[in-house]
Amino acid sequence: MITVMFILLVPSLSDVFVDFTGGFAVLTLGILHGANDLEIISKSFKGELNNLYFKSIVVYILVVLLGAVFFFTLPGPALIIFVLFSSYHFGEEHWEDRLPFSVANFLFYILYGAFLFFLLFSLQYESVVEVIQKISGELLPFEFFLYTSIGLGVALLTSMLLNPSTRAYLLKECLLLLLLSGIFYVGSLLFAFAFYFVVWHSFPSLLNQLKFLYGEMNFESFQRYFKHSVIYWLTSLTSLYLVYRYIDFEADYFMPLFFSFLAAITFPHTVVMGMMKHKNG
Repeated sequence: MITVMFILLVPSLSDVFVDFTGGFAVLTLGILHGANDLEIISKSFKGELNNLYFKSIVVYILVVLLGAVFFFTLPGPALIIFVLFSSYHFGEEHWEDRLPFSVANFLFYILYGAFLFFLLFSLQYESVVEVIQKISGELLPFEFFLYTSIGLGVALLTSMLLNPSTRAYLLKECLLLLLLSGIFYVGSLLFAFAFYFVVWHSFPSLLNQLKFLYGEMNFESFQRYFKHSVIYWLTSLTSLYLVYRYIDFEADYFMPLFFSFLAAITFPHTVVMGMMKHKNG
């Protein structure tokens, strides 16, 4: 219902307001949903050796730093890995309650998430290709995104038809993807990504984290979640403000720097979410 409302509403709103709304949503709920990873690690290793928990914290920090350095020094390959990680993470969040983890379902998660990405890339081609060119120096033709989207779509449809566990959801998923296509088409790249990231991914993920950490999903558990994550959240917002205040957005280094920030959040967060879901399973 929310998706339909925004599809109808966005074309009548100013681009500045739409982008502001999308950016605000990412900076609030979007970042907040990944701001409690250390608490989840602590919960995952509760009752186990303290040095195992400590090692996990060290590894988490190293992944953050290495992910940022990798993206800034080798932006082309890092962008591909970033898309693959994000594809898996988005697909897993969407299907985890319906598909138990297995190698086949792991690949299905990636397939589903990759189709979403290339659907977005195709419908927002001009903005996407500009970003990719600034990051990697490569100018990819529209046909690359279009044919990749078609190929991934056919593979996804075939996979869902052949798997009894997903076949029952085929009609519903087709409708959801049609609605997402509308969102991806009517707004800017920032709004399209922000809407999916916040409404379809961050909010459901946040609810799952509340249930894992506190055993229930209510306002009290959200207050506890916010209390534990507020320092990380404010640090992220402060970092983004400093980037906005002191970094030249037109400089060649801006896009690699911006995606270094995203990668630094995405890579370890994906691992932590997998750890949480393994514990739940």
